[in-house]
Amino acid sequence: MGNAYAMVMTEFSAPLQYMEFDKPQPKGGEALIRVSACGICGSDVHVWKGQDSRSRLPMILGHEGVGIVESLGGAQKIDIMGRPVKEGDLVVWNRGVSCKACYFCLVKRKCYLCSSRWTYGFSKSIHDYPYLNGAYASHILLTPETDIILVSPAEGLSDDIDPVLLASACCAGTSVACAFEQADVRPGDNVVIQGPGPLGIYSVIFARESGARNIVVVGGTPQRLAMCKEAGATAIIDRNATTEEERVAMVRALCDGRGAGHVFEMTGAAEAIPEGLRYAAVDGSYVSAGIAVDVGDVPVNWFRDVVRKNIKIQGVWVGDAKNTWQALEVYQKHKHILGQMITHRIPLTDATAALQMMESKEAIKAVLVP
Repeated sequence: MGNAYAMVMTEFSAPLQYMEFDKPQPKGGEALIRVSACGICGSDVHVWKGQDSRSRLPMILGHEGVGIVESLGGAQKIDIMGRPVKEGDLVVWNRGVSCKACYFCLVKRKCYLCSSRWTYGFSKSIHDYPYLNGAYASHILLTPETDIILVSPAEGLSDDIDPVLLASACCAGTSVACAFEQADVRPGDNVVIQGPGPLGIYSVIFARESGARNIVVVGGTPQRLAMCKEAGATAIIDRNATTEEERVAMVRALCDGRGAGHVFEMTGAAEAIPEGLRYAAVDGSYVSAGIAVDVGDVPVNWFRDVVRKNIKIQGVWVGDAKNTWQALEVYQKHKHILGQMITHRIPLTDATAALQMMESKEAIKAVLVP
């Protein structure tokens, strides 16, 4: 079968190491994917810095993969829409694999909460099945249980389909789809988004799709704020040029004098939460999808900002295959905007430099290309 290669994390905060592997022959429903692109997520930076308890060294990062089916093992394989998957097709896959047999999978119908769920690029070392289990690699082996989404059949592939631009839908878009599914934003609602990164940019698009009337983005990076404005934000607030009291007053003024019906935390920063709760209107909601690692305790005036205002607080943990499909649909409709999010295309062998770019926010979104 020849060789595959990957950039392997052997220690935290250290350069990733180039390693070669025997390319596996898929069997029993497995799928061997030739990776076309893999986005670098803020969560990858957390793992690289040793901040995620799921990490198992040595490991291959990468949960935002897009690729071509190189070979299949066993019987006919179908995607989540019931479409046949064959060699040469362009696909993405659900980053998480759940048991599909527990309370959360079968009763709650929220497979992303499955206690047995594991995630490509997060949960396993190179010594754990399926071994090639992260997308910072030339190839990845998908288990039979992995949900696959067909992007384009082999015969439909053309230069108009850029796999690099699809990577953001596999994580940022997925998490935002899950957040908006639970928030139930309705036409005419006011929405505030904290954080203008990839999660925030997708949130602007989803807010537009939901019919929100006012969409306010609060953040501190001019390039990212400008992209949110282009994506459809009705107002942006630069937190580096304002005080907290000014921002609270601006949000209230921009949202009919009441504040936002829905506030979305998309920053990953604990200090955003107490301020964000103040943005919410009476009987509003606060949805936190940006916090991906333990950031410790958060001081909140619970009576003033939650109880007295009848606030609903919703945590969001990742998303499922349905949410990835929704994100891909939104991407196809708004790719002229969302495609601009990809600011850096970087060779896979330069993965360490790419992680550093994401950590420093030099890149809005960096994508590795094998």
